Amino acid sequence: MAGNRPSIPEQVRIKVWTEAAGRCQFQNCNKPLWYNELTLSQTNFSQMAHIIGASKDGPRGGEQSKELAKDSSNILLACGICHKEIDDSITRGDYSVERLREMKAEHTTRVRMLLEQPGRKTRPLIFTTQIGLQQPAFSKRAILQAILPDYPDKIEENWYKISLGSFDRENTDSWKLGVTEIGSIINDLNRACKNGGINHVSVFGLAPQPLLMYLGRSIGDKISCQIFEPRRSEDQDEKWKWDKEDGKNTDYIVKRIKVGKSNDAILLIALSDYLNEDKYAGLPINDPSIYELSINNPVQGFLTKKSDVSIFIKTMRSLLNSIQKDVGKISRIHVVPAMPASLAIEFGRLIQPTKDPEILVYEYISGNLTPVVHLT
Repeated sequence: MAGNRPSIPEQVRIKVWTEAAGRCQFQNCNKPLWYNELTLSQTNFSQMAHIIGASKDGPRGGEQSKELAKDSSNILLACGICHKEIDDSITRGDYSVERLREMKAEHTTRVRMLLEQPGRKTRPLIFTTQIGLQQPAFSKRAILQAILPDYPDKIEENWYKISLGSFDRENTDSWKLGVTEIGSIINDLNRACKNGGINHVSVFGLAPQPLLMYLGRSIGDKISCQIFEPRRSEDQDEKWKWDKEDGKNTDYIVKRIKVGKSNDAILLIALSDYLNEDKYAGLPINDPSIYELSINNPVQGFLTKKSDVSIFIKTMRSLLNSIQKDVGKISRIHVVPAMPASLAIEFGRLIQPTKDPEILVYEYISGNLTPVVHLT
């Protein structure tokens, strides 16, 4: 009876489209309906799917059909495939009026929640190096999900990106190149911040820890930013999202393992792995003091909440102050890290050039610990 179906007024169509934010409201579809994802052509690809059929003989039709045919609350914004799914004679039995209303309500609530939250403009900064034979992938969708309710101030082509490609840990020139590339991007970032073009940065890093520390040191604490942590997830769109706070936090453990006589100190950061004596015994340092920041069970993936990042920053800053107090006029701190990517960046950010002594970060090169990055 489609020929007798009353046309939907333009103002009703606009309301349905607006409440759905121009996306398919079928559960878990969320397809944008203003362009073709295959051809990228732009036009209105949406369809108006009635929950209670527009006619008695239509899908889910009944006594209320005529009354609700032009009611926005009875219309689901849908793509062609999902509209076919809910109305086709073969599949329509799976979609009751109640289920479709729940889909519409869930989608509309989500749109309102996202748009009504106070968000700020932020500029994503992405730093990646090749890990083994693989180049880590940073999907735009995952980054947009992570920064919510914030939103990018520029399109993806204008985000800051540092990519070192085939990074060779065994080659000291690769480390120098990494430092140079970071410096170049941060100089651009600092100029943009100074000129008022950027007020906030969202940082995503997956690279060797010494370079992540150098990135954090280069960003410093003068720029307002949030650091994100990569996680293992079956849903790649969730890869960078922090978990909700649950009131439970990681206990960071500070130890003074050895009191040395020299003005050098070794700082072990054993959070994602153990750093037993055999891991640092080869350092050519004469009688250093040795300190360790660890957790009960060092393991990759323990960091899931932003509150644990804040606790780490306070604990680490206090430890750096204690090292200087204990050792006196210290000449160097030698850092051996095994830690999450975001905490490596935060470690660099909390360094105070006018207060902290020379800080060297080590990496295994040809089986030997070698200083590859200077943070001060």
